[in-house]
Amino acid sequence: MTQRYDVIIVGGGPAGATAAFFLGQAGRRVLVLEKEFFPRYKTCGGALSTRVLEQFPFSFDPVIRSRVKAISYALGGKMVTIPLPDSTLSMVMRDEFDAFLLSHARAEVRQGSAVLDVKETAEAITVETADGERIVSDYLIAADGTNSIVARALNLRCRKVLAGAIEIEASVPDAVLRRYADSPLLIFGEIGIGYLWVFPKVDHLSVGIGGLKPGRRQLQTVLERVMDRLGIEIHGQLRHGHPLPIYGRREPLATSRSLLAGDAAGLVDPFTGEGIRFAIKSGRLAAEALLAGRPERYPVMVEQHIGANHRLGSLLTSVFYRFPELSFELALRNPALSLGLVRMVADQIGYGRLILNIAGSFPSFALTKKIALENPGLETNLLY
Repeated sequence: MTQRYDVIIVGGGPAGATAAFFLGQAGRRVLVLEKEFFPRYKTCGGALSTRVLEQFPFSFDPVIRSRVKAISYALGGKMVTIPLPDSTLSMVMRDEFDAFLLSHARAEVRQGSAVLDVKETAEAITVETADGERIVSDYLIAADGTNSIVARALNLRCRKVLAGAIEIEASVPDAVLRRYADSPLLIFGEIGIGYLWVFPKVDHLSVGIGGLKPGRRQLQTVLERVMDRLGIEIHGQLRHGHPLPIYGRREPLATSRSLLAGDAAGLVDPFTGEGIRFAIKSGRLAAEALLAGRPERYPVMVEQHIGANHRLGSLLTSVFYRFPELSFELALRNPALSLGLVRMVADQIGYGRLILNIAGSFPSFALTKKIALENPGLETNLLY
C-alpha cells in the first residue's frame, strides 16, 4: 500500500530539520528522507549566532564547541582584532549540530534513504526512493543540498552560481590552538573573490578556503601556502571539498506543491559565505507557508526575508573585492563593521542597516584613527 504524508522533506540538514520541527509541532504528518546516516561530516566553518537558535524551545549547549570573544581580519601584512561585546557568536561542528537538530524534529525520519525521482501532479507529490518505495504526500520541501535531485526533477533553479570550498579539521599543537582559542581569523587578499578562515573548536582548528571562481588546484595551493605561513601544519591531514551555492539572482524556488530550501534554494550569503542561518530561516519560512495554506507565497517570503538582503550583499562583495586595501582600512578596521556583522549573523539587521551603520560611524572612526596615529601608544585601546 502506498504511504501518504502531509509533507515529505528531502534532506535532514538544518533547513529540512527546521521545517520538520515546526511542521510537526503544528501537528502535520511529516516524513524526512535523508540519504546519509547521521552524524555525517559537512564542510562548513560552523560559525553561527546562538540568538538564531533561540527560536527553538531547547538548548543547543551540548553542541556548542566554543564561544567567540573577538574576531581578527588579515590582509597582506596587516591584521586587526576587534573585541566582541558578548559571546553570542559560537562555533559548532556540523556533524554534531545537524544530528542534534534532526533528533528534535517532530517527524518520522528515515536515514540512509536516497531519493531517485520526484513526480508532481495537480493532486499530489510522489517520491521514489533507492530501495524501491513510492511515497505520496500533499507537499514536498527539498532540502537536499547544492546538487538537489528534487530541483533537477522539477526543473527548478537551473542557473546555479557555485563557489568552491576546501576545509580541514586540523590537529595542531596546544600552543597553536590557544592562539585562536576564542578569536577566529578571516584572511583576505589571497584569492580574487573569497577568503580563508581559521576557526577554533574544542580540540582542533577548522581551517579552510572558499572562492567564487578559482579551481580546486588553486584553492589547494593557496590554502597550503597561507597555513604554512601561519604555522598551521595541514600536510597529510584529510581535506574536504564542497560546492557552495552562492545567491546571485532571483530564481524559481517552488512549484504548486514543492518548495526548495537551504542550499537546494541557493541561499548562501554572497559576501560572508554563511549558510546555516539561511538554511534555518528558509526551512521555517517553508513550514510557515505550508501551515498557512499558501505555498505560492513561499518565493515571495524568501525574497522579502533573504533575497533582497543578499542582493545588497552582492553589491558589497563587488565593492570590497574591487578595493580590498581601502576596504580593509575603512571597513575591517572599523569596529562598527564587526559589531554590525555580529548583529547581522544574529538576524537582527541586514546589509542595508549594516552599510548605514558603517557610514554613520565613519566620522568618529576617522577621528579615533587620527588620534591613534598621532599618539601611537593609544592605538591598541582606541582601535583594537
